[in-house]
Amino acid sequence: MDERDLRGLIGRVKSGDLSRRGFVQRTLAVGLSAPLAGLMLAENGVAMAADFRAAYKPTKAGGGGALRLLWWQAPTLINPHFAIGTKDQEASRIFYEP
Repeated sequence: MDERDLRGLIGRVKSGDLSRRGFVQRTLAVGLSAPLAGLMLAENGVAMAADFRAAYKPTKAGGGGALRLLWWQAPTLINPHFAIGTKDQEASRIFYEP
């Protein structure tokens, strides 16, 4: 698969003939990684999904808003490599996950 074939697949995704999932599956079949396929689609403006959070309205009182978690012990480390338990791993996710 060369650049022309990739551009053709991206064009098919843009026109709606090929789904994003199908594009990723085809790029995986030729040895490209899924993050690379996502980046190729993002560069061409077709990888972004619609943001439904802005239009979300909770159906009952107390629905929506920030989720607050309570652990019995506060985290002591923010480095996941030195984590001593779930408390430290969960605290490090804020920094290490996109």
